[in-house]
Formats: sequence, C-alpha cells, structure tokens
Amino acid sequence: KIVVFGGRGFVGSNVCHEAFNAGYSVLGLSRAGERGGDGRWVDGVSWARGNALEPATYTEHLRGAAAVISCVGGFGSAEEQLRTNGAANVALIEAAKVAGVPRFVFISANIPNALIGGYIRGKAAAEEALRAHYPGTGVALRPGVIYGDRAVSTNITLQLGLVFKPLEMLLQRLGPETAARMAAVPLVGAAFVPPVSVETVARAAVRAAVDPSVPGGVIDVWELEAAAQRMGAQ
Repeated sequence: KIVVFGGRGFVGSNVCHEAFNAGYSVLGLSRAGERGGDGRWVDGVSWARGNALEPATYTEHLRGAAAVISCVGGFGSAEEQLRTNGAANVALIEAAKVAGVPRFVFISANIPNALIGGYIRGKAAAEEALRAHYPGTGVALRPGVIYGDRAVSTNITLQLGLVFKPLEMLLQRLGPETAARMAAVPLVGAAFVPPVSVETVARAAVRAAVDPSVPGGVIDVWELEAAAQRMGAQ
C-alpha cells in the first residue's frame, strides 16, 4: 500500500493515478478527504481525510503501508509557508517513522538562490527531518516548475505544457551540467532551472517509493527524467 498525502492536489492526484496504474494499492489523503480527479482510476483509489498537522487523523491509515509520498506544500504568508512546507511534512515524517513505514518520499523543490522566506525554510526543515528519520530510505525529489493540465474550475483547464514544455526542451539542449552551472548564478540562475511535467514527477515519486534500489537522498531536477524513465521500464 502507498499512502499519498495531498492526494487531491495537482501533483498528488497525478501520483495517485501513476501508482494505481502501476498496480499498487493506493490511499489518497487530504484535509477534505475528497476524491482527487476524474476518470476510472479514481474509483480504484481509496480516499480519506487526514490533516498532516494532526497525526490522530491519519495514524490508522499508516498501518501496513509500504511507503508514504508527501505532496503537501503551498504558498501564502511566511508563517503559512513555514507551516505547510515545513511543520506539516515534519509531522508526517515523524508519524510515519513511529508507525513503521519503511520508505518515505517528499516532493521538495529546486529552490533558486533568490528565494527567501518561509517557503525555502519550510522545505529545508522537511528535508532535514527526512534525513534524520529516513537516512537510507527517505528520498526528496526537487523539481523546478511543475507543469501539466491543471483544472482551475469545472470549465477551465490551464494547459501549462504549451508554455513550459518548449522551455524544458530548450534547456535540455544545454545539457544538465551546463544548465546546473547556470542555475547556480545568483539572481538570473532561476531561469535555467528546467520545468518538469507532473507525469515525470509522479513516475519518479512512485519509483522512489517502491524500488529498494533507490537510495536515500535527493533526486534533483536534473535527474528526475532518468528516474521516471526507469519507472516506466519496470
């Protein structure tokens, strides 16, 4: 069983979809407990309510889980970002460890040097907790901008791939080493962090959750596509 926190969101619903299609038993958790999309796959996923900051609302769902994938995160005020990206994920990691869940995958981010505030500190705190509690079996994925078809209402879907897919292909032509060097340049470096499709992130996350050959540590944006391709080959 794979437990996906934030399973109703943009990234989380795609992770649930990918894990179900790969043949795994999937439980999607969110604060509302609502289904995370449309299509036949949704009926094959179990859905439940769970607030990351309130372990009592989800501890029972961790029993017997082979892995947890956390897609919990967001923006807002500095305090909100610290709570959502940091404290919420730290609570999840600690609860999963106590419950005996063997693997944990955290959707982090490749954070440009120019970003400051609660977002970067929150992600960093969650990664630190992951290293402490899951030194060999905890994996942090660090995508840049994640694109895909994103429904903003029942009638409107933003096709973000029309904008970001060409940019991703352009940056791939630079090669990962050159792009990584450019991304490290202060202020302008953010423009060289390649966007990545939500499907790629989902495949890489599921592989990190189920494949014991994936070591603990970080899969950065430059390595995500290769990780996802290996999942597709399984």
